Amino acid sequence: MKKGDLRSLLEIHGLRPNARFGQNFLVDPALLKRIPEDAGVEAGDSVLEVGPGAGALTFELLAIGAKVCAVELDRGLANLLRERFAEELNSGQLQLIEGDALGKDETLHPEVETWWQQLEAPPRLVANLPYSISGPFLARLPGRALAGATLLLQREVADKAAGPKQGNEWSPLSIRLSLAFDAHVGRRLPPEVFWPRPTIDSAFLHLVPREDALAGDLDAELRLVLREAFSQRRKRLLSRLRKKMPQWAAALESCEVGADSRPGEVGPEIWRSALHRLD
Repeated sequence: MKKGDLRSLLEIHGLRPNARFGQNFLVDPALLKRIPEDAGVEAGDSVLEVGPGAGALTFELLAIGAKVCAVELDRGLANLLRERFAEELNSGQLQLIEGDALGKDETLHPEVETWWQQLEAPPRLVANLPYSISGPFLARLPGRALAGATLLLQREVADKAAGPKQGNEWSPLSIRLSLAFDAHVGRRLPPEVFWPRPTIDSAFLHLVPREDALAGDLDAELRLVLREAFSQRRKRLLSRLRKKMPQWAAALESCEVGADSRPGEVGPEIWRSALHRLD
């Protein structure tokens, strides 16, 4: 959908981009058409799209025969989508959920959770993800049955989620994502392919599930210790954990984590090894 077409569509419905929801619409038709192919989406696949906006990417996903569950927080845009895709909604090819994609604690919206649980095969995630929820949303993915994800994010967020570059440190999110997925940053996009233009560049983050990914219960256990370990990331890791999680301190020490190590210096595979020593 070109910028002019999008502006006209929004004006017809009395809408305009809402900065509070972080709405930056992708207005490059050629790129929009390529996204489902780059994401590996095929006819019959179940796809979760968060933040469909005016439905430009939704249209491309439906056009190749995907079965889409779209989650839109903006009530005006949700009404626009109901009108634009009335036929697909009636046929069941599209399910529209109005509300926040993020549920309580580490869950997604209750209707998304129900949709996910009823699927016969793991879904794919394809979305121009609202920047304001990118971190919390990514943190909800490890431990889930997932065919893969292609998410358009702030470039800095995508880079950090894919793992630290030389000289940088790990974060709780990048550790968990690394143990669940092969993550890599794909095509980088300049601000001019969006409307309104963001002030920063964007990039696609591709997530491919690992065969040895941690099960959901193990990821949940890891999430708790990482939260404690990184609550004071400049402190020495072992001395901090000995006070509240001594079994973890002992497991990490047996994996040759040094006494002076900080949390961000300990890589994912060491955390995995320590986790298995606790079983």
